[in-house]
Amino acid sequence: MTVTSLRFKDDQYREVKALADFYGESVTTFMRQTILERLEDEADYQDAVSNLGDRHDAVVSREEIRHRLALE
Repeated sequence: MTVTSLRFKDDQYREVKALADFYGESVTTFMRQTILERLEDEADYQDAVSNLGDRHDAVVSREEIRHRLALE
């Protein structure tokens, strides 16, 4: 098992701690779960892009999707 450390500005850490407290988790558990969920989301995105590429001629980039959804 690998151990790592992160540095946060005090106000950033307070925000992370507040969310962890809200969900009834330790800061470590909250950060670990958040990162693992992000990894899963990225893997799902890559699978979707691959599936679209197998079925269609055109693939829309992540940036274009964000633009179309006005998320930029």
